[in-house]
Amino acid sequence: MKMKRVIGNPFVMLRQNDGFTMIELLFSLLILMTTSLFVLQLFSIIHTQMRSVDKLHPKEWEVFTMQMKQEVRSSKAQDVMGNKLYLLSGEQLSSLEQYEDKVRRRVNGMGHEVILQNISEFRVNKDGSVIVINITDKAGTTFSRRFHPFFRNDTKLDE
Repeated sequence: MKMKRVIGNPFVMLRQNDGFTMIELLFSLLILMTTSLFVLQLFSIIHTQMRSVDKLHPKEWEVFTMQMKQEVRSSKAQDVMGNKLYLLSGEQLSSLEQYEDKVRRRVNGMGHEVILQNISEFRVNKDGSVIVINITDKAGTTFSRRFHPFFRNDTKLDE
């Protein structure tokens, strides 16, 4: 490759052919594809987080209802006091209540197991032996479900 010196600056050399080589082209294509991969992943993460900030995901609600169905059916006694659901299973008294924007589960008055999040309102009622749970998420969508206990017990539980 022939180089010529630029007049005025003895350290600057110019090439006579000014085209890209195949290696330079492949290297720049590799850099372009790598950055586009990261940018697409970043947009995907941002889109997912923006979409789910205020909403309760339907799969999350489905998992919650399946867990509650199993827990209510296996409990020996159920009671609702002060918008809290109390379930007695063996020697354990578990409670379900709203805590800030979450629904949490506590066992024997201890612990903090988050069951649902992004909740604006949690209401629980007892209609005879049937337990009715109504939840409103931050986006304003209301979810409701009725749970039928396996053991019918009308005794009141104490905290």
